[in-house]
Amino acid sequence: MAKIVCAAFMEQDRILLVKRAPHRKWGANLWDLIGGHVEKGEALDVALVRECQEEVGLTPLAFSHLATLYEDDDDGQKSPFHIYAVPTWTGGTPQLLGTEHSELAWFAADKIATANLALDGYREVILTTLKSKL
Repeated sequence: MAKIVCAAFMEQDRILLVKRAPHRKWGANLWDLIGGHVEKGEALDVALVRECQEEVGLTPLAFSHLATLYEDDDDGQKSPFHIYAVPTWTGGTPQLLGTEHSELAWFAADKIATANLALDGYREVILTTLKSKL
């Protein structure tokens, strides 16, 4: 069973998203949270920090679990997406590292409502989280 960790970097009333590159098999050209697969034997928190460092050069200093989602077509619910709010981090300004993503941007609630997201379930989790921060 694949496990996925996702970081919702929060800055005031905005969240950081990355656009999946056109060559990606799953979710090509869709906006996604920072994150990825948990390696065998790796703890979720360790995987979250590693993925954030690899993808955008940020190191979460504090984070809390928001939700666990599954893809709509994952009838067996075999691949959980563990989503964490990340309010504090080091590393300065996020930057794209590697070739997994083509863009990054900060999104306010109004843009999340209409964004083409990699996982539809993200929308409710993100909007609920942003509203609780206001």
